[in-house]
Amino acid sequence: MTSSARSGDHASSPVQKSRAVAASYVGVLLFSGLVFLGAGTFAYWPGLLYLVLALWGATLTHLLAPAGSTIAADRARDAHAGQAWDRRLLGVYFLLNLVALLTAGLDSGRYGWTGAVPVSVTVAGAGLMVAGQALFAVARRQNAFFSSTVRIQTERDHRVCDTGVYRVVRHPGYLGMLLSQLALPLVLQSYWTFIPAGLAAAVLVARTAKEDRYLAEELPGYRDYARRTPSRLVPGAF
Repeated sequence: MTSSARSGDHASSPVQKSRAVAASYVGVLLFSGLVFLGAGTFAYWPGLLYLVLALWGATLTHLLAPAGSTIAADRARDAHAGQAWDRRLLGVYFLLNLVALLTAGLDSGRYGWTGAVPVSVTVAGAGLMVAGQALFAVARRQNAFFSSTVRIQTERDHRVCDTGVYRVVRHPGYLGMLLSQLALPLVLQSYWTFIPAGLAAAVLVARTAKEDRYLAEELPGYRDYARRTPSRLVPGAF
């Protein structure tokens, strides 16, 4: 993939783009609502911190989108078009995230199962989440074929992306998601949340493995790219 190719190269109307951006913020509010539902109150500062960070992550992603890009609308429109196995994995991932957010609210917001968590741990979690959000936003900006589900975009002359952060690892967007995922229990001061959040992270790792195999078979040039960039998620590790 060349860095000059952009998601706005094919049609999504400005109205569709605006709706997709608005929907992303509505999604943040709905997900965050689970935390407060579990806590049983809005007077819950870890939940408020998470809400602020989640809104910032969504905003950063939109701010870093290339000028004229319609990637938000494209991802929303084409979410149903991916591989069936990928949609199933995403369904499991989605449910585990719902459980993680609800668990966090019940734990640190209501029953206190974890107990006291040092503020320094929460600050470290916030920093890790911001780093993950930034990496995700940069990967999304640099990859003109960034998609919600795994598919070959033949209608857009799909090509391998091997520039920017994609020179370091093959799936930087997933790495950003993993960092944010593992930061969630720290931000929300709930160590019990590591159970569903860790399972969700495992689903993401499995997804990258299956996506790698799929792209190696279906996307011309991907095998050569994988040889040039041997790390799938963590530089020098795997």
